[in-house]
Amino acid sequence: MRLAGNLLLFLIGLGPPADAATTVRLPTWACNGNSDRIFRHGLQNGEFVPSTPSHGSGGAAPGQQLRTLTIAGLGSGTQKVHLYLPPNYNPIHPAPLVIALHGTAGNPVNADLYAQDVRNTWQSVAVSRGFIVAAPVANGANGTWRDGSSAMPNDYTFLAAVLADLRAAYNIDDSRIQLWGFSSGGHVAHDLLVNGAVPALDEFHVASYAVSAGRLFSLACLGDSETQCQQRLDTQARKLPFALYLGTADPMYGPPYNAVDDPPRFETAGWVMYDTVSYYVFGGGHTYEPGHFADLWNFFCRFALSP
Repeated sequence: MRLAGNLLLFLIGLGPPADAATTVRLPTWACNGNSDRIFRHGLQNGEFVPSTPSHGSGGAAPGQQLRTLTIAGLGSGTQKVHLYLPPNYNPIHPAPLVIALHGTAGNPVNADLYAQDVRNTWQSVAVSRGFIVAAPVANGANGTWRDGSSAMPNDYTFLAAVLADLRAAYNIDDSRIQLWGFSSGGHVAHDLLVNGAVPALDEFHVASYAVSAGRLFSLACLGDSETQCQQRLDTQARKLPFALYLGTADPMYGPPYNAVDDPPRFETAGWVMYDTVSYYVFGGGHTYEPGHFADLWNFFCRFALSP
């Protein structure tokens, strides 16, 4: 059973808005690293650039930072989030946020290292593009995510708390929260955005998302028939922009996992291929490559969220 959970609603004070959020296409300049968006607004004819500051303050910046949370009964009882704040971060201006979910690590020690690796790889882009990177550390005993099928508190409780903590500590632009996941982190990303498993990280609160080496049927559509999975996409209130990166030598690519079939499922449900859904195939295995991250940001930075 997948739990959205009243606890999560209470923890962050957010639920689905009365009216469905909409996707806003941003002008080209919004993809650069400048944070003076309020002064640049209107330079392109007809542009609309939403900005929803969280007004958080007091978090350490810039550079690599570590934040800890304390959720009793989850993992060791202390949870970690590895951050990167770009050199131009200024709490006066709201900054975009990329939440990066690592893959299965085998044990908690490796999970911490895996989270640092995805933080470091995203950092190579964030340093010049001006967004914040947050890489939470999964709390499962095997170094993976305790999803919504696990007893609470689980990692969905944790992710809700992570976002609440970051919004209080930093001035996050709530219009430009992006989510990326690799492997099991990608499965979680699908579940969050397709099923609304964490209200603050659902289709009404995330601008766009991307998955590397993940698939719908590992979690979001677990136990579904093809028709049931397709219906989940068909009934989404918003066609949340989505990108999939998949290696041709990745076991996820073909049988028996067939992640290659996921982009057509989105297209059938009304997404537009190479527009609101982007699909990139590369000649590699079950991995991500540093060069992918600049391209992923170039996808993310095109979109914002307007209530």
